[in-house]
Amino acid sequence: MNLQVVMSVLIGFSAVCYFLLGVHLISGKREIGSLPLGAAFIIISYWVFGGAIEMMANTYSVFMIGRVGHFVGTAFVPVFILLCFREFTGTVTSKRTAFELMIIPTISVVIAATNYWHEFMWYEPVTNAAGEFLTRPGEWGPWFKFIHLPYGYAVIGTSIFTLIMHSSAVAPSQRRGLFMLAGAATVPIIAVVAYDMGIGPNTVSTLPAIFALMLPVYTWLILGERIIEYTPLAYETVFQNMQDPVIVVDDQERIIGLNHGAEALLNMKESDALRESLDKILGDEAMEVHVAIDTGEPQKMLTHSGRFLHVQATPISTNNAAARSANVVMFRDVSDVERAQREVRNSEKLLRTLIDHSVNGILRLRWVVDNMPGAQKELRCIFANAAAGRFLDCEPESMIDRNARDLLRLAMTGMEDGEAVALGQRFIGAAESGEVVDTETRIQLGGELKWVRIISEPVGEDVAMTLVDVTDRKAKEEKMETMAISDPLTGVLNRRGFERDAALRLTQSLDDATGALLFIDLNDFKQINDQYGHEVGDQLLRISAERLQKSLRSCDIIGRPGGDEFVALVPDVSGEVAEKLALRLTRRLEEAYHIDGKELSCAASIGLALYPEHANTLTGLMRAADAAMYRAKARWRDVDDTSTVSLLEKAG
Repeated sequence: MNLQVVMSVLIGFSAVCYFLLGVHLISGKREIGSLPLGAAFIIISYWVFGGAIEMMANTYSVFMIGRVGHFVGTAFVPVFILLCFREFTGTVTSKRTAFELMIIPTISVVIAATNYWHEFMWYEPVTNAAGEFLTRPGEWGPWFKFIHLPYGYAVIGTSIFTLIMHSSAVAPSQRRGLFMLAGAATVPIIAVVAYDMGIGPNTVSTLPAIFALMLPVYTWLILGERIIEYTPLAYETVFQNMQDPVIVVDDQERIIGLNHGAEALLNMKESDALRESLDKILGDEAMEVHVAIDTGEPQKMLTHSGRFLHVQATPISTNNAAARSANVVMFRDVSDVERAQREVRNSEKLLRTLIDHSVNGILRLRWVVDNMPGAQKELRCIFANAAAGRFLDCEPESMIDRNARDLLRLAMTGMEDGEAVALGQRFIGAAESGEVVDTETRIQLGGELKWVRIISEPVGEDVAMTLVDVTDRKAKEEKMETMAISDPLTGVLNRRGFERDAALRLTQSLDDATGALLFIDLNDFKQINDQYGHEVGDQLLRISAERLQKSLRSCDIIGRPGGDEFVALVPDVSGEVAEKLALRLTRRLEEAYHIDGKELSCAASIGLALYPEHANTLTGLMRAADAAMYRAKARWRDVDDTSTVSLLEKAG
């Protein structure tokens, strides 16, 4: 087969591929740099065809088809490359600026198409009557030498300058792809410059071949490296003078940048962490970071090394509408503050232990009259021991200078209003008359029922109030109750305990509160019990419970209603955050279980119900989530390989 034929086929194929790449970029989802880069590839396809036609042309008319394609490419491709690089580096280009950049290339193409009449671009060849070449085109004309060529050089130089000067706007993990694109774009341009300057063979035969050879590089950058999904960010600005650890993650929560503080925190180099997921780098410590990103609320993280970190995630704002979202995650080490606060608390506790040796709450009250016109005499607290703080569910320091009515209101929390008012009036009246009051009452303290003996008696000009806990019997009953609401196998709440705590949590929610309930069922758990025995099954249940607890927040409520089912109430989250959490749980449960030297797989089916969208009661939420779980279970049975597949269904 003739070499020229082979090259023609190769060049034609590459031209078609360039055209398809361009169409793919333009017609797909609007991404950063996709429009100018797609336009450049479409023009390159014509350029390649044109170069090949110009090379093989035997007549002037065929030659002009190829020559115009050549000038369309040399005129417009550098401009579109410049626009692409400006987008990649986060530089805004107005429509007016883009239009102005196109003026000279447009004129150049028009002059090239009409060169026969004026020879401004090149000196025409000599042809016979049939239009066949007797000589090839001569040297370049004045427009080419003084306008077209300098303008092309200026645009190419500006493109390179833009990329170099603004490369700090791109995360390190993304710079490689951009510089590879710049290099790949420069190779054909250098070949064009050499041809235009008469360097090398006076032919365009090398140009289409070069574009054909560069096709795999461009294809890999677009489809493999996915450079159009890059997110511009003010990298140096973000990290400038930052003492605290900073990690930058993309929309998929992959690390795309970190500063020296983050390297020290993670104990790894930036190059080792780039493009890795937060879960892989941080492990189970990533939960607080996920929550900070999902909710925008600061979180506190306790690392395995015992350090306390304040975590704050901030979305990156960019003036480019095509940019994908990203987040800057900042860590602040507050270990010293936490330790200092802990030492202060320990010192105070020691002091209170020495002073407040009594297990009974003791308060000292004094009659006080403010220096205000019309002020009434009030009985105010001047001393409270630690036990009194426990009885009234507040710090003893907070009681100082508070009047007796406020303190009695705290003590009688949970009582009926009428009973509380009557008891309060009795104490105040007795204090005014100097009488002793000795009574026992039941109070609700922090959701806990207590029986307390309250003794009030005059001590000189002051009044002493003593609070005595008489709930020994109740404490024993509550201990037995705690044992009754816990699942002995996994340590989480059983059905009774979950329903109690979850119902209480919902009743405490405000009218505008949100939340979610997850109903989780382990797939094919019975088969594991049958095949490996109940001891292995029990161990798998314990591991599953541990994974769920580590993946949820401390404020979330998790229980095991029975068998291979778990249920979790996740308060104060939106539907979007709840779905992300549920998907994260499916991935966590899909991980292999290593038990007694065996590697087992046991994915889960999860039903999700939102509060108050699907129901505003615990019963309704569990019913909706249970129905959604069974739909997920039905879908799971249709999957070929069910052992490692978890499915999520949202309540309808």
